[in-house]
Amino acid sequence: MRFFNTLHFLSLDVVLSVISMHMMFYHFFMRHWPSWEISALLGISVYLIYGIDRQIDNRTSASRDALHAFHARYASPLILVMIGLFLLNLYLLTLVDNALIFSGLGMVIVLLGYWFAWVQRVLDRIWGLKEALTASIFSVGIFLPTAARFGFSSELITMGLVVFLLALQNLWLFTLLADGGKWHFWIVLMWVILGILPVLGLLGANLFILSVMFIIWGIHVWIYYFRAQMQMRYLGDLAFASPLIYILCHY
Repeated sequence: MRFFNTLHFLSLDVVLSVISMHMMFYHFFMRHWPSWEISALLGISVYLIYGIDRQIDNRTSASRDALHAFHARYASPLILVMIGLFLLNLYLLTLVDNALIFSGLGMVIVLLGYWFAWVQRVLDRIWGLKEALTASIFSVGIFLPTAARFGFSSELITMGLVVFLLALQNLWLFTLLADGGKWHFWIVLMWVILGILPVLGLLGANLFILSVMFIIWGIHVWIYYFRAQMQMRYLGDLAFASPLIYILCHY
């Protein structure tokens, strides 16, 4: 348990989840695996985003759970690590094509706007807005390398929507466990996802990928009904590493 908590505190569970999601969808649409430069660039970027998020959170709110306490206690070494990884990412940018670079710059602009709205507490005015934007950034980041090469097909957009809804399910679940509130939103979302997945199967979507999505959905539903506590957040985040099943079966 301590090992998984450390992974969660360092956001390495999220990094693993994003990279495995990215690799699965990239392979499905492109029929080959992404280069290590692209995967490393994405993984480091995710680590930096979550690391910056924690530091902003510690400076703008009274959050003092174990996760935020960890980032407050080790703020100086964590910031040094992030600076080093940022410099590494600048080098990795020289190894990828211009289409991906320009797409990434667009994401940076979106992130800066997101962080500005967060600091100014604009996102606090509407319940669930911050989580919805975070889920959007999460899903776009996963599909960005694939879309930069494959383009925006209807199937890619549909899969992106499902990932967005699953990420929103995760974020709303643990926000509600931490703060309480409008559980009916989460219940509706749970049933919406359950309704979408079989419909996509009937329409011819890849059943292997839909099965992976169903596993992610099922883990969160299990947490809600049987272990509804913040300590299960690491499991909720690791659920998004379920695409490792696809990777192991297709590598």
